[in-house]
Amino acid sequence: MAVVHTRYHPAVPATAPVELPRTLRERLARREVTLNGRDGLAYVVRPIRPTDAASLIRGYDALENMSKWFRMNHTMPHLSEAMALDFCTPDPAKDICLVIEGRGTLAGEILGGARIAGQPDGRTAEFSVSLRPEARHLDLARQALETVFAAGREMGYRRTWASIHADNTPMKTLARRLGCRLRRDPEDSALMLAERAI
Repeated sequence: MAVVHTRYHPAVPATAPVELPRTLRERLARREVTLNGRDGLAYVVRPIRPTDAASLIRGYDALENMSKWFRMNHTMPHLSEAMALDFCTPDPAKDICLVIEGRGTLAGEILGGARIAGQPDGRTAEFSVSLRPEARHLDLARQALETVFAAGREMGYRRTWASIHADNTPMKTLARRLGCRLRRDPEDSALMLAERAI
């Protein structure tokens, strides 16, 4: 008598399971988010990595002296390796730092980025943004900040603020475009506070 061997084949579903939408932070980590530059190009925006430290130093060196002053609120002609690495390793429990990947002659470099640093109350965060000179006037700073604000909302932040030097007209203009309310810092007349809900 012949013996017939059978193998069980589980039923194959007619359609693939529907993939649930990923959070913005997951999409950022997978390099699935782009910013549309005024030059017609799409620029990948993603979380910063420790390996970005050398590019961060080169980008900082490319800034004009006044831009360095506005970024740090004091004189710092060069970023040390230790400081750059510190910038590139934000606390994932409370901070978000996104960088914009370069294209063309700046492929492999970061053009700049936007950051929010969570405050102890868990509801507010300080924001900042910086771009290489080559990336200005492309509308990337505004889009990067809007993206980091949206990621901050996912983390539970509800308000954000920044200290801006009173002479930093481009940053004050950007803050107003983002809907921030500006007022003089009561503790330092050289600074403006930009605040908004996110």
